[in-house]
Amino acid sequence: MSGRRHCLITLLPVLVAFVTFSSRETTAAELERVNVCYSSIAGASVSTWVPKEAGIYRKYGLDVNLIYVAGSQAIATLISGDAQIVQGSGAAAILSRLAGSDVTIIGAIINVIPMSLVTTADITGPQDAKGKTFGVSRFGSLTDLGLQKAMTEWGLDPAKDIKTIQSGGVPENLLLMQQGRIKGALISSPTLEKAKEMGYKELLNLADIKFRYPATALVTTDSLLRSRPQTLKKFLMATLEGIKYAKNNPEFTVQTLGKYTRTADNKLLTAAFKTYVLGYIRNVPTISSSEIESALEEVAARNPRAKTADPKQFFDPGPLDQLTREGFIKHLYPR
Repeated sequence: MSGRRHCLITLLPVLVAFVTFSSRETTAAELERVNVCYSSIAGASVSTWVPKEAGIYRKYGLDVNLIYVAGSQAIATLISGDAQIVQGSGAAAILSRLAGSDVTIIGAIINVIPMSLVTTADITGPQDAKGKTFGVSRFGSLTDLGLQKAMTEWGLDPAKDIKTIQSGGVPENLLLMQQGRIKGALISSPTLEKAKEMGYKELLNLADIKFRYPATALVTTDSLLRSRPQTLKKFLMATLEGIKYAKNNPEFTVQTLGKYTRTADNKLLTAAFKTYVLGYIRNVPTISSSEIESALEEVAARNPRAKTADPKQFFDPGPLDQLTREGFIKHLYPR
């Protein structure tokens, strides 16, 4: 064997490795960076966690950086420019727009209130709740609006009959109950299963109420809709595929839930998967005027301008409608 040929054979693995590495670097460089904020450490956030962990965002050309900001404060990341998309409370988005921002809802991952009113043992009904203190993650968040709805269902006036304090998040609501600082709160899976195991009472499942509402919404800004429509399109495609993947791969999804919720109890995680992922998260997160109208009715207590606001100014169904027209959704769900 000539020295030249021997040299080429010797260098071949190095050249292959270099080309492969260079190809990966080029692919990574082509990914578009997007900051996505999620507002709850609960099963609802699976629709952001799974696309991230399964590499589906990358498949659609996105390098997604996930940010956690609890409750209604998540919307502030849009206004500041720290995030381009938020998965969070539709009510918080509406309140922000009423206050003058350009945030807009482009989808509703969950359109029921996927939480339960959980209380200490001494609260058995409406009369026991009067004058007591309850927890919400943030004022204007889903835990806040849902608590108001729960009290209304009980025939109470949430503005007069109970007191509320901010905890910072759903797990923190349970912590405040343990500390004796609050008598109850809205709690979601997997924290809900943990609370029940600890002996707290689930008095009302708000998902059972016939009430359609953008509980967990996809929110962006008018300016981003104009300047980066392809980014939003790719994000929605990845989200929809991620939802399908999450439902079809329970073991992977349960592991992902455990990672983000820092929970090792497989029983709790499996219950959260069945309740949230299979039960509440919608295959196609459409948004409609009727859901916005319901939200406006609920937020009117915090901002009276909601009573006369036009629902159409708070949402844009265009990006999802485009995916329907182009056949993407039919491709995901042929039947």
